Amino acid sequence: MGLPLHKDVSSMDHEQRTKATNHQDPELAAKVVRSIGEIETQFFHAAGPLSERMMSEALVAIEKVVTSPWEFIENDWTPQVVCPEWKMTRGVGTGDMWLQVTEISADEDEYEHTWIAAVTKTVPSQLCVQLMFRKGLQDHAQAAIKDMKAIGPVLEKGFVRDDANLALFVPIHIPAEKLAQGFAQNDLTPTVQPFAKAMQAALAAKPVLDKLLEGIRAAAKTK
Repeated sequence: MGLPLHKDVSSMDHEQRTKATNHQDPELAAKVVRSIGEIETQFFHAAGPLSERMMSEALVAIEKVVTSPWEFIENDWTPQVVCPEWKMTRGVGTGDMWLQVTEISADEDEYEHTWIAAVTKTVPSQLCVQLMFRKGLQDHAQAAIKDMKAIGPVLEKGFVRDDANLALFVPIHIPAEKLAQGFAQNDLTPTVQPFAKAMQAALAAKPVLDKLLEGIRAAAKTK
């Protein structure tokens, strides 16, 4: 998740360049070029000030619903919520498993998108509260996520499985018009509540998440 980036055209091979050319709509291309000044201004405004303001207020909303024993960590615009029971024996880092606001992209061209585009679902990208696992458990976690019997109770609590990325998450969605109205009224407090609600849903699923982690830890010990 992060601010949008452009692809380095110099690194594109012939096949990629041909594909890019074939995908262009001539009329749309002309329209874009004629409006490029306005597009550039709006794009960088959306990627910078607007996205950053939305995320800063989302962090405040999330922090309000995180209560003990949960711990809130603000990590470079990527809020994480950790649980002492999910920490490793030595208590290092965020633990064996934690919750994190992140972006899951289904964009085949692997372009990054603004947070605003992701949360309004106007691009093939999903802003969400994702269940994360430490590197040493990822293979076992992915095996568990493939097993519908293992994750069935988690899905019943509002989580969704992303088959391509083998991820479990609670989606965050704000309709574009609602977000626009929040900016127009200069008050995003009620607008960003989907962030808090998604985190609340994830936190409420703790009993079934505990059981999922128990199975993943057991599988890791047998290897």
